[in-house]
Amino acid sequence: MGLQDELNALKEQSMKMIPKETAIIMADAMEDLQHADILDHSKRKGDLAPDFELSNAKGETVSSKALLSKGPVIINFYRGNW
Repeated sequence: MGLQDELNALKEQSMKMIPKETAIIMADAMEDLQHADILDHSKRKGDLAPDFELSNAKGETVSSKALLSKGPVIINFYRGNW
C-alpha cells in the first residue's frame, strides 16, 4: 500500500469519528480554500522559504537560520479549533 492509499484510509477512518456538524464545517472550509486558489500560492517541495522566527510549543522564539544550521527543517502548521 502506497502513502497516498494509507492517507486516504486514515482520512476515511477519521471521518467516521468526527461529528456530522464538524465534518460539514471542515468540508466547507476546504471548499473555500480550493476556491481561493490557495495551492497556486503555496510552497512546494524543494521551494525555499524566507528566513523567519516563530514561537515553539514552549513559547520560545526559534529562528529558521538556527534550525537549518543543525540540518533539514520540517514545518508543520496546526489549524487549531474548527
